[in-house]
Amino acid sequence: MADEGRTGNVHDQASRSKLLSEIAQFLGIPVRGPAQRAEALEGRILLVPGDTIVASASTAAHSELMILGGMVPAAFVATKAITHGLVDEEATRPLEWSTEMARRLGDAALEGFTAFSIEDARRAGRLLLERGPVRVKDVCGKAGLGQYVVRTETDLDRCLAQEDARMIANCGIVLEANLSDVVTYSVGSVSLGAHQISYWGSQNLTTDHQGREVYGGSDLYAVRGGFDVLAGLQLPVSLAKAVACATLFDEAAQAAYPDIRFSRRNYDVIEGTDSQGLRRIAILEQSWRIGGASGAEIAAFKALAAEPATEAVRCSTVEIYDVVEPPLGATLYYQSVDPQVGAMTKYTMRLM
Repeated sequence: MADEGRTGNVHDQASRSKLLSEIAQFLGIPVRGPAQRAEALEGRILLVPGDTIVASASTAAHSELMILGGMVPAAFVATKAITHGLVDEEATRPLEWSTEMARRLGDAALEGFTAFSIEDARRAGRLLLERGPVRVKDVCGKAGLGQYVVRTETDLDRCLAQEDARMIANCGIVLEANLSDVVTYSVGSVSLGAHQISYWGSQNLTTDHQGREVYGGSDLYAVRGGFDVLAGLQLPVSLAKAVACATLFDEAAQAAYPDIRFSRRNYDVIEGTDSQGLRRIAILEQSWRIGGASGAEIAAFKALAAEPATEAVRCSTVEIYDVVEPPLGATLYYQSVDPQVGAMTKYTMRLM
């Protein structure tokens, strides 16, 4: 197994190193340093990239790549940009853009648009503001950051004036209906070696040292098998709808962008109240790379492999912006003071 290089701050680097060692221990293989792309594409190693790999269609078609993550034909395909359609037929778009995705998703996504120019974003935002507040989202934002709620056209113009037109042209920007009183579900499926798990779960929020609400961990209920196993469970109505939205996104993405490949899929599904007072459940975005929930995923793989008679397990990742002692039995991922972020503790544990 090989890393594709270290990026991010100190706590991210430490967490990634620990995750790699947990994966290697589970598979019974050694960890190597950063891999050469040619070596990885020849399939001689399991590559664990820090982000979704962007590769041409011809490269993907002929690659023997073994990957824990995903491969896409263009960078924007790996972001929340593909969750929505364009504001109209005249809107600017990348060469690889597919209109099929939004058509297949329908109301499994919130009312919203993706734009690849400031002007298209302004037109999209004005249309959405006619029905209520709008959330403007950086398509590459993580941990809940890079998002702004606008309630007037003046707010919208002020927000867009701060955006980088070149970044929007390359990556896009999302504008969608804002929900209140929200819960975010995680729905995912991961293949690792000969093993596969799928899960539903919820994300937790915490407060960072700047007083912002950010990602604080995930609680997962994992089963053996794919999304079809999840769909067969007796779930509460909201969870069943969340699983259905994630499954539809998974299928729509593969139909709209047939060159994508992934072995790790995690989908964020939101439940909240819209401006009309109605509860909505809809897909937000995908993650085709290792992420915040990956520690819990590996814990689930290990638990299910060790207990053949066990059909499901609950595992959790926790991120706290303080130095604390994790519970007995937890696997520690980070416990120190990050020079950029401040004091942090990150750990994973099995709950059931």
